[in-house]
Amino acid sequence: MTDTPPAFSHWEVQPRSIRLSAGEFEQRVPLSLRGDVDAPVFASSNPEVAEIEPDGVIRCGWTIGNAVLMVWRSSARDSLRHVLVEVRDPSWFADHPDFASGASVFLSGTVINALNTSGVGNALIEFRRSETGPAAFQTFANAYGGFELSVPEGFYYVEVTAPGYIAWHGWVNADPNTSGDIQIVLSPELDGQVARIVLQWGLNPRDLDSHLTGPTPSGGRFHVFYSHTIENEAAELDVDDTSSYGPETITIHRLIPGVYRYAVHDYTNRNANPSTGLAQSGASVKVFLSDGREQTFTVPNAPGTVWTVFEIDGATGTVTPVNAMSYQSQPANVGM
Repeated sequence: MTDTPPAFSHWEVQPRSIRLSAGEFEQRVPLSLRGDVDAPVFASSNPEVAEIEPDGVIRCGWTIGNAVLMVWRSSARDSLRHVLVEVRDPSWFADHPDFASGASVFLSGTVINALNTSGVGNALIEFRRSETGPAAFQTFANAYGGFELSVPEGFYYVEVTAPGYIAWHGWVNADPNTSGDIQIVLSPELDGQVARIVLQWGLNPRDLDSHLTGPTPSGGRFHVFYSHTIENEAAELDVDDTSSYGPETITIHRLIPGVYRYAVHDYTNRNANPSTGLAQSGASVKVFLSDGREQTFTVPNAPGTVWTVFEIDGATGTVTPVNAMSYQSQPANVGM
């Protein structure tokens, strides 16, 4: 008698374990699902320590303890993976020999300007054990924005700063098996502009496009994207990337009453239906507002060629998440 092979292909969840320091603020870590994953189902053994949202983003860091996250391949719950989350007191990391003696991981990367992709020289890169902890490791970018350093393996909260730029914050997984070059995109400080939107993604698909639509004083709607890069006194597409990773950057110069809508279009797979290329792209969007607010969005794990990310109320400046996936083959119709 032999086992019947499963009807689905191999799939995996990364990371399989997360160890981080408790802090005053909630910490968010997105899971990466690779392979034959249909409609994943998530559950937590201890929601007080770690919750997991329907899009696979882990929310934790406010309560010390352990949690096991369970990930089923689909709504049929026919295959299961586990992710261990450990939230520790900050002093644990400094005193625990296992953490201190972890494998050394070599990291390299580039800090670039969101408006023109040029290197940001002499930027300070700091690695912390937690969002509020002191810098455990730090280095400076060279004159061309490049940097290198070695750190013990683990998750780090990274802050990158440079004069004249908005500070960048994010989580970096220093894993000897998966760590590669890191691209950090710094937005210049807003000087009279209302907002800046920065899109980044992975190797595939090669071409994702940023789209912003909004009201015009005459009552119509404008549409800023790769074939209409500037709307006079309203917004402009600063960078259009067609060869993976990004960034794609849109700057909003002013708001008038009405709805502004930002969306990401999978131009590479625009004629495919169904398509999961966008969902598996690792795309993230950061929006910086003139009052200092900042929000980060991660692409949902759902099929579609258009990711409608958020809307802005032109009268109040309120940003409302949408995070909806849909299909559209015609770029001119995205976000309209």
